Amino acid sequence: MNYKNTLLPLSLIAAAVFSFSTVASAPAGIDNSHRSETNQARDTFRKPYQTLEFFGVKANSKVVEIMPGGGWYTEVLAPMLAAEGQLVAAHYPITTSSKYRKRSRENFEKKLSDNKKVYGNVVIADFDPNASIDEKTKNADVVLTFRGLHGLQNGNQLAAAFSQFNQMLKQGGKLGVVQHQAPEGFDPVATAKKGYLPKSHVIAVAKAAGFDLEAEAYFHNNAKDRIIIDNVEAGVWALPPSLNAKENKEQYQSVGESNRMTLLFKKR
Repeated sequence: MNYKNTLLPLSLIAAAVFSFSTVASAPAGIDNSHRSETNQARDTFRKPYQTLEFFGVKANSKVVEIMPGGGWYTEVLAPMLAAEGQLVAAHYPITTSSKYRKRSRENFEKKLSDNKKVYGNVVIADFDPNASIDEKTKNADVVLTFRGLHGLQNGNQLAAAFSQFNQMLKQGGKLGVVQHQAPEGFDPVATAKKGYLPKSHVIAVAKAAGFDLEAEAYFHNNAKDRIIIDNVEAGVWALPPSLNAKENKEQYQSVGESNRMTLLFKKR
């Protein structure tokens, strides 16, 4: 089953327990006032509601969000799941020795505690591929990971992470992956350092961990992204929103955000 870069059928939208939008704006009834204008502006590129619908997230789902970072997707997921479902944010362990990761976890916790009206039902768990999975992440309907697999590859933790995703899910549960996509034929160890992975590599690691690829979407594809082909030193961070390239910033701004794979896996 393939979802191309078009609007989803109205019958599919109507059948969903929670009606998501296939456009950038939030569905009717969703209050986005807790999100900054900057974060909402990225909906055009990230297409969060279309993405979550494709991944099968429903209002009554138990969802585990892997490495939520600053909480961009948490802002979208928390209101959707507050009434009937459950959102578990599997963040860096609070005991991490990394100052960056510790600060990221602390900032995330503060974000949630500062707005309990929106985030009061979000559960925070530890995610460490080198340890046992956090009990709070078990029995999930959906596990989601957004643009973070290259970091796990860089840490030689990708296979262990996919094994944990499998352990978190119910039998038949779904794993949704959005990841910066490198062209085929490039070494994943090398491309990961620039933020990208070849799709075949991700699928192979997922398959070895007990997943089958169920569907693929193409609405995050961007044929203008040549970061890997042109061996751009700054990697994916040369593109928006980072724009960390030392030169040609206007050129990279015109490219837009990265070329991304959007894959839906099912636990065997």
